[in-house]
Amino acid sequence: MSEEKIYKGIAASPGISIGQAYLYTRKQIFINTKVLSEDEIEAELSEFKNAIEISRTELTKIHNIAIERIGEKNSKIFEAQIEILNDNYFFNNVLSRIKREKRSASYVFNDEINKLGGTLLTSDDDYMRERFADINDVKNRVVRNMNREKLVSKVEENSIIVAHELSPSDTILFSRRKVQGYATDVGGINSHAAIISRALRIPAVVGMKVISKFVIPGQTIIIDGFEGIIILNPEEKTIDNYEEKLRAYREQEKKLIKFVYLPNVTLDGKPLELTVNINVDDEMELMRNLKECGIGLYRSERLFIDRGDFPTEAEQIEEYSKICAIAYPKQATIRTYDIGGDKLLPSSEREPNPFLGWRGIRICLDREDIFREQIRALLIASVKKNMKIMLPMISSIEEVKQAKIIFNDVRKELDRKKIKYHKPTPFGIMIEVPSACMLADELAKEVDFFSIGTNDLIQYLLAVDRNNELVADLYQEFHPAVIRTLQSIVTSGHKSNIKVSICGEMASNSIAVPVLLGLDIDELSVTPGKYPEIKQIIRAIRYSEAKELIEKITTYTTETEIRKEVINFYNENVKPYLK
Repeated sequence: MSEEKIYKGIAASPGISIGQAYLYTRKQIFINTKVLSEDEIEAELSEFKNAIEISRTELTKIHNIAIERIGEKNSKIFEAQIEILNDNYFFNNVLSRIKREKRSASYVFNDEINKLGGTLLTSDDDYMRERFADINDVKNRVVRNMNREKLVSKVEENSIIVAHELSPSDTILFSRRKVQGYATDVGGINSHAAIISRALRIPAVVGMKVISKFVIPGQTIIIDGFEGIIILNPEEKTIDNYEEKLRAYREQEKKLIKFVYLPNVTLDGKPLELTVNINVDDEMELMRNLKECGIGLYRSERLFIDRGDFPTEAEQIEEYSKICAIAYPKQATIRTYDIGGDKLLPSSEREPNPFLGWRGIRICLDREDIFREQIRALLIASVKKNMKIMLPMISSIEEVKQAKIIFNDVRKELDRKKIKYHKPTPFGIMIEVPSACMLADELAKEVDFFSIGTNDLIQYLLAVDRNNELVADLYQEFHPAVIRTLQSIVTSGHKSNIKVSICGEMASNSIAVPVLLGLDIDELSVTPGKYPEIKQIIRAIRYSEAKELIEKITTYTTETEIRKEVINFYNENVKPYLK
């Protein structure tokens, strides 16, 4: 028997499955690069039009299946793919190039699609990079139909699918065969395959680099969508262990339901507000089941990303009103556009370093017309009186003051036109840039609240790109510089009597909760799927003991020391309560 082997990837959809591996290999598409003779052009144009029509029909069928399986909201990706095929400007441009350049349809179509997706692929933003895969899926479908090749989508029932990559359509079609899990070499947590997996409640681990090269069809495999682990050829004791974990998980799911209704307070009565981050529609659906839960971060750029252009004011008002209605009577914190220069407009010039480039508040202040329209839409949608507006990527006092001038100008305009809005709508900022940390005392006097974006803050503090596998292990949430910076930000905020929340991934890290509580963070905004667990952890901790933990770890000088202390605290003070 082969040796048991464990592989680590990105946990994309929670759950545990034990089953047989099905290795899915998609046939590489062939791009015909031939130069056409004059006599061949009309036939080539006809072939291309036919391939577009077949692809449109296929996607329409898949869209209908998706609506049945995961609902209309979660199926929007297929509408977006169909829209690409319905884009007359794009379509006619391909036809014109075929005629003008006398090149094959697959060559021209491939070139045009690559131009369309090029800026997405080079983006520093995970979500934007994943949208390239959606566009590429359309390309592969059309070229396959031009080559008259069949799509293989049947798999063995109850299998765990292992593949280099899965498209949204793969994920939907395979789900009809009662698949038990997905594991892929590439992809991220924001890929539509991952989003669909979560909506289907199928465990998924992505970004595993080479897992498809090591899997033998039919071998036993365990997928752990909580830890992002795949185990090949598990030993009997490993299978027994995971079967027990699966039973415990199902029991825990039943028990966690009761925590949804209980207050967010520690064992010794210290309240800690718990809200959720919202990015995609499946997260909104999850949130509806959380009972009077607020929204700690709504990423408004999803409107831009989903459309590929800025939404109208009316569309924004409709969306922001919906977000506030979902959260009501709790508050909804809506962040203004946080998009980078490489994904603003198709004509944007590619930046050499988008991390440090034209993004967030910088774009909003430079494109004041767009920013004013968004502030106006936000204020008009604030009539339920439960909205908070938040600015991203703040690095100076001047940016806040300039934004406040625009904010107040828009309010005066609405007053003149006698348009109703909630006048004292709270106005806050994200702290995610080191300069903002250094200016926290002064910034706290200008705004109503702070929200710490730990993802970017840690990257900037430690000069580590967490998506770069060469240095990803240096991205450390418990680095002493991170702990001390968080403590300093909270102190500055509380000195000016404003609340400080955390909306980065650190808030959803179970073992970090005692640290954040001890640092006197006022609010944790977590992913919806982690909400019941984090609430249970809050209710398992004594605030007084969390404060003692902070007193210890702020004297340590290495991440290793801090992590060890935090894990020991969690194992001794939290784990026993969770059993």
